[in-house]
Amino acid sequence: MKRLRCRFLKGLNSNLGAGAVCIKQTVPSLQESLACVLFTICSFFLQNSPTHGMDESDVPLHRHAPRFFFDGEAEQQLCLAVQCGDVSWVQGMIAAGANPHAVGEYGVTPVYWAFLHGQERCYEYLLALGCDITVALDLPPNLWPDVRLCEYSNGDSLLIQAARRVSSTWWLSKALKYNNFAVCRNPHSGFDVVHSFLSQTIEKRWRPDVAEEFVTAGIDLNALDDRGDSVAVRALENGWYDAVLWFLEHGTSPDTYNRDHWQLIHHVAMEYRVIQGRLKAFPESRQEWEASDRKRAWEELVRHLRERGYPLTEALIDLERRQQLVDELPYLVWRRLQRDDRYCGENGGEFREYVKRRFPEDHPYATWLPPEERK
Repeated sequence: MKRLRCRFLKGLNSNLGAGAVCIKQTVPSLQESLACVLFTICSFFLQNSPTHGMDESDVPLHRHAPRFFFDGEAEQQLCLAVQCGDVSWVQGMIAAGANPHAVGEYGVTPVYWAFLHGQERCYEYLLALGCDITVALDLPPNLWPDVRLCEYSNGDSLLIQAARRVSSTWWLSKALKYNNFAVCRNPHSGFDVVHSFLSQTIEKRWRPDVAEEFVTAGIDLNALDDRGDSVAVRALENGWYDAVLWFLEHGTSPDTYNRDHWQLIHHVAMEYRVIQGRLKAFPESRQEWEASDRKRAWEELVRHLRERGYPLTEALIDLERRQQLVDELPYLVWRRLQRDDRYCGENGGEFREYVKRRFPEDHPYATWLPPEERK
């Protein structure tokens, strides 16, 4: 039914030239007048039919009519054109005064409408116009997108949802190509676009071709999430050892600490424990592991970190001692205080403030300066 409606409206659009242009003509012909009347009737039908006979609170986001999100009639008609995938109609509505940059209820925008309805040509056209894809959406739970489309968390922008789109990376790649966004991060989860991409379920494998697009787009590969973990840690959690190495080779720092004072090497040490535990529990899997590409990637990752001053053996000792106290400090806090990278990363400033509060002004910990600040 939806497809038939779109075909009918698109047919009317071809007669109208660019949407509702005939409405602006002073003396329209009889044919044009009839077309405008039919256009109005069909628009009303398409706007109101999705929620007919049901409680609007039970209708998924993509099945709501545009009037649910936009007050302006021009923007409502624009979204109808987007929903039908008719770029010429979209162009006509914009020429007639519709605002492609409008932000409606909950942060819904015309370009997000194209994303929701899978309209690739309209999506790309609106991106080319510079439509903002970093607007945070604050959707009530009953309006969350279908999980078969993408994972959603409150505060996610279109860019972050495109990174999690289940069926394809095309939507993310196009967004990165136009590069019309600044730093984009979910204010609640702390996830940026790279973290979001690594938490997605697209094909359940590492995509270095998409990661290269992050570099081209100038996205910060050292951004930390709300836990203080880097994208390298996120890749490690997925078991993508080659991805961890890729990020390290492309500028992601192994120095940064999370809020539990763990560095990447400590996560690698925990992964080592898991691997050894699995091989001990299932000895028959050892031969497969020894011959696998994953083992080769694992060994290369461990060697890379060792050469940069992060030996696995020391990290394993850290994990063994992490419950101990040293100088009345938790062991991992004490260890961090011994290192020149103690203030590394986004949360380094927080730790520095903690040290100032925790120790007297003349204490060696409080007076210590990072190498770059020493005279």
